Amino acid sequence: MSSPRHSTARRHHYLPEMIQKRFAGPDLHLWSFDKRTASYGIQRKPIARLFREWHLYTTIAPDGTRDTTTETRLSAIETRACPIIDRIIARARQGILPQLTDVERGTLCDLFIAQFRRSPDTVQSSVERQDVDGEIAAGVATWEAAGRTLSDEEKADLHSGRLAARIKQNLIAGTAADPLAHSGSVMMQRGFSVGVSVASDCPFILGSNPFARLLSPNHRQDLGDPDTELWFPIAPDVALCSYGPAGHEQVSVLSAEGVNLINTEIARQSTVIASACRDVILALVGPEAAANV
Repeated sequence: MSSPRHSTARRHHYLPEMIQKRFAGPDLHLWSFDKRTASYGIQRKPIARLFREWHLYTTIAPDGTRDTTTETRLSAIETRACPIIDRIIARARQGILPQLTDVERGTLCDLFIAQFRRSPDTVQSSVERQDVDGEIAAGVATWEAAGRTLSDEEKADLHSGRLAARIKQNLIAGTAADPLAHSGSVMMQRGFSVGVSVASDCPFILGSNPFARLLSPNHRQDLGDPDTELWFPIAPDVALCSYGPAGHEQVSVLSAEGVNLINTEIARQSTVIASACRDVILALVGPEAAANV
């Protein structure tokens, strides 16, 4: 059996299938709209073909060896979070608080942070140009220490060519499952709220950027303000929200207007959106979807 570190090409879901399955019907299909291929309109696709990219979390060594360790670590986070999410959804539908332990809160914080770092629509901001430049500089220093001197032209090629792209991809792939020390501590100082939709014709959507960040009354959007809301839909009728001080829990009933506010923000930031309800997607993308009516 081949080692995970030498696996063949793999499709990596950047929005976990364990989340997508909660939104799909028995046939595991969703209606989706991709801004990159808007002319195709709204399409019905199996979740196996949604929110995925080839080798998104695979690092590639100079000799071409592929390492899929990050995908394994992300799967471990999902495995820990899955039963917690199941319980949150079941209790929220009954209007009952989730009553999370500190360990469970930590797991949800890991899930939120990993989801931010693994989504193509959000990950670019977590890998800055200076990180790529730093990796290239370290590599050049190693080569020169070994007696290999690079010309200015070769150095310029490193920063603009395929090596720079590979380094950036490796940084993204290699850190997707890493905790962010600062963000983790901030998240643990916040509580969790659960929103339940009462409008059956207005379910939550999924997005390639699955978060909706709503400003606090102080007009702040950073998570240092406990009144900033960070929503993450986990079922068609349930969304989890990082909100309030540590230990805070509440279950809120959301009207169609409240759900639409969250959906609109997710759709605005996402390249791809999906829902079991075609009309919800159509309402969000408007005339652009007419090609597939």
